[in-house]
Amino acid sequence: MDATAEEIARLPGGGGMRESPEGGHLEFPCNGCGATLSFAPGAQALACAHCGHKEEIPQSKEGVVEHSFEDYRRAKATGWGTETKTYDCRGCGAKTTVEASAAAFTCPFCASPQVDPTPDQDRLRPESVLPFAVEKNRVLDRFKAWVSSLWFRPNALKKLATLDAIRGVYIPHWTYDSATHSFWDAQAGYHYYVDETYRDAQGKTQTRRVQKTRWERVSGTHDAFFDDVLVHASRGVQKGLMSEIYPFDTKTLAAYDPRFLAGWAAEDYQREMPDCWPEAKSYIDSRIRSAITSKIPGDTHRDLSVRTSFFNRTWKLCLLPVFVASYRYGGKVWPCLVNGQTGEVAGEAPVSWAKIGALVATIAAVLIIVLKLASG
Repeated sequence: MDATAEEIARLPGGGGMRESPEGGHLEFPCNGCGATLSFAPGAQALACAHCGHKEEIPQSKEGVVEHSFEDYRRAKATGWGTETKTYDCRGCGAKTTVEASAAAFTCPFCASPQVDPTPDQDRLRPESVLPFAVEKNRVLDRFKAWVSSLWFRPNALKKLATLDAIRGVYIPHWTYDSATHSFWDAQAGYHYYVDETYRDAQGKTQTRRVQKTRWERVSGTHDAFFDDVLVHASRGVQKGLMSEIYPFDTKTLAAYDPRFLAGWAAEDYQREMPDCWPEAKSYIDSRIRSAITSKIPGDTHRDLSVRTSFFNRTWKLCLLPVFVASYRYGGKVWPCLVNGQTGEVAGEAPVSWAKIGALVATIAAVLIIVLKLASG
């Protein structure tokens, strides 16, 4: 039997989120009526849902700066630009930063109230942000379409396709730039064909055309520049699932401004820049190898060896918009992510064995009827 909607406990995504006491976001009062303003996706402004007042957020790229690797440990702006509290969750280990005015706190990742206050850490402040561009209603449509496309899934999953089930979260990312110079060598194979004679099963002499390969040693160099290679710094989002909603257009990054976070959650980075570099390097290496492979002459190749040097490596810390809908079923958390810039959807969902069992039973019943008709 499928679980009910109440048995599927939705979990807000991401460890280390910056939250207000109620909704998990920064709050900015409306100058018109005093209500809380929220960032309006695509409008580049704070908007009041009560009186319609809007406050434009000036766009600037001056703060979107690339830093050299050697500059990582030097002093930079820290924190979120406002007074905060930090909590450690005893349930899942998430580290969450909230407004200093928060009187009570529950972990946004596992909904556990077992949290302990901890001294604030001097975490690097993001210098750039890619604002949400997709409205939540459109995301709900994409989420519903994704749920409807699933086969043999619990019925209660469809009941979670509501606005309340989806939460907008800015996910921290490191971006990496690097110039590269690679030297490669391999054996290039050139196919040629020869005619061979053989005896068939009846002992007759036959002729067949056989492919052969001539191998030659080849080598060369390859130069490339990589811009804004993304590696997410979250521990609340799966690496593979996050990559499924790429790409993000980082050319539209804006200088960090706390107002972009109004009405939205933001996760603190949990992985340091040097620790994430190997992932970026692995991606770069694979792209270089693919490019070199296309340059090797001949019909095939083997024993490709690539040696790459990296120059002028730089990084920056940015926040990218993601809608998160996580839910618990069968004792496991199942996540769904939606790209807050493009609307691309990726997720995982449980299998309803009850539905599979019902289908198998139906097929078996049909076969029995068919066999009886055939034998009669």
